[in-house]
Amino acid sequence: MKSLRHAFCAVMLLCASAPAHAGDAEGAKRFIDNVGRQVLDVLKTDIAKTEKQAKLEKIFSSKVDIPFVAKFVLGQHWRAASPEQQKAYVSAYGPFVIGNYANKLTRYSGQEYALKNARADTDGSFLVTMTILGGDSADAQVDYRLRATGVNYQLVDIIVEGVSLLATQRSEFNAIVQTKGLDHLITQLKNSAIAVAQRG
Repeated sequence: MKSLRHAFCAVMLLCASAPAHAGDAEGAKRFIDNVGRQVLDVLKTDIAKTEKQAKLEKIFSSKVDIPFVAKFVLGQHWRAASPEQQKAYVSAYGPFVIGNYANKLTRYSGQEYALKNARADTDGSFLVTMTILGGDSADAQVDYRLRATGVNYQLVDIIVEGVSLLATQRSEFNAIVQTKGLDHLITQLKNSAIAVAQRG
């Protein structure tokens, strides 16, 4: 649970204006810094939780490479799925991720952040390291993996204290598909998104 709290606090750093050019480590670092400032502005505003969630969802949806992440976490099951299942799955995955992360972020409890370093990896992605400070949890190191997409960056993974959220979700989804099938997973994702929206 402690790792999950850090993970959801980390997601508050996912939204910012696109940089002028994408493709270097310093640009990725500036992107994350802008993300932090804009999202903290939302979280610190004295507005209703539902309004905060709506603002965060709007920002979050444009800063995460949903198709890439959705395909990755489904793993080998993506290739086995029919085109109709693939489309239904990606359509269900986006609202599921956005709604759940935004909902957790509305529980913000005073965290700040300090950027550490950024580097380009051999696969063409960028890794930005920061420390989440304060709030109701101990400090935690968080790494953000980004991909350059033209004039923008998009987030593809969050690594909290060495644990990849992408890899964790891939393991969870694999277990569900193996035991109950892809259609069951799609239904679960849709139901989860609806439940979060109803809670507000």
